[in-house]
Amino acid sequence: MTKRKKRREPREFLALLESARRDDVGGSAPRKHHLVPASYLRRWAENGKIRVTHIDKGKSHLSPPEKAARETDYYRLESPDVDADVIPPLLFEKMLGEIEGLSVGIVDVLTKQGPEALSPPQRAQFSFFLALQITRGHSFRVANRLMVRDYFQLRYEGVSPDGVREMLIDAGMPSTAEDVETAYAQLQEIVNGDVFFEPQDPSIVAQSGSAAAAMAEHLFARNWYTFETKPILVTCDEPVIMIGGPPRSRRERAGVATAGAIIFPLGPSTLLAMFLPHVRPRGPLQLDGIETAEINREIVASTSRWAFERPSRHVTEKMPVPSPAPPFMREGPYPVEGDENRLVFRTFHPTRWANTVPPPWPVERWWS
Repeated sequence: MTKRKKRREPREFLALLESARRDDVGGSAPRKHHLVPASYLRRWAENGKIRVTHIDKGKSHLSPPEKAARETDYYRLESPDVDADVIPPLLFEKMLGEIEGLSVGIVDVLTKQGPEALSPPQRAQFSFFLALQITRGHSFRVANRLMVRDYFQLRYEGVSPDGVREMLIDAGMPSTAEDVETAYAQLQEIVNGDVFFEPQDPSIVAQSGSAAAAMAEHLFARNWYTFETKPILVTCDEPVIMIGGPPRSRRERAGVATAGAIIFPLGPSTLLAMFLPHVRPRGPLQLDGIETAEINREIVASTSRWAFERPSRHVTEKMPVPSPAPPFMREGPYPVEGDENRLVFRTFHPTRWANTVPPPWPVERWWS
């Protein structure tokens, strides 16, 4: 019989755990957490300020990057179900800080020299950084809550009292007439939306890390290009933007594995664009004024709350986009061909163009 070796955690991870524990006990860590890295927003700063526009309220103000797009304890992993001695509440916030620190120099390389100057480890690091920008924000968090709610509504929709009795028996629970009546009434509250289940924020935070690891592989495998733009490029609180491209629908958000192009503003005049492995964009690696405006429209339309730009500019204030659609939708049921006893549902994430006539895809030459 062989004895299994005890797993040894990497020294860097143990140091991160200790730092998270120490800061939480000492109370020295800031409680305001950035939804977008301040180091990233500084690239739009002039005299220490950036312009912050709440897209759906139409309000704009100037702010230091360090005070923009923050929420109290947004990444805190604190729950009765989580042992703080094993997983310190500040672990995820600490991890984000470490990854953001590594990304600063990589953005400089991408801006000045292009993707071909990155080493494979740098490309992998930045792929994970980009993936975290997709999963750390409001869009990912709200969609996950709604998907869980929808799952339970769908699961119990159409259940009969006899079905409830069978469920109680299968679970080894009392199944008297009174028990069935009580359980049936509770399930109807779930179906009607009066009562709902949703994951705790710490659970979604943890899920965002594991989801980002899978997304990073797709980002790494794409064709990366940097485009020079007019110095009016903006960014937002969901800065990694999936552009489906034809023949996909403008009304649905594409995924990391399916989007024809995924863009990320590197600064006010540089755009990183990552295309599917078989896609090669036509034309020069410069965007003219019209193309830059089209990209800005995509960025503003992908905003959850805030868009950002240089304080001397007013693009985000004046760029009209529709109100946000629901973050998650379900269609169906649809019959399964060859199996009349099975039905399937289709779920998707609508874009702001879901209820209006959408504009053409941006940068037409990318798709020609």
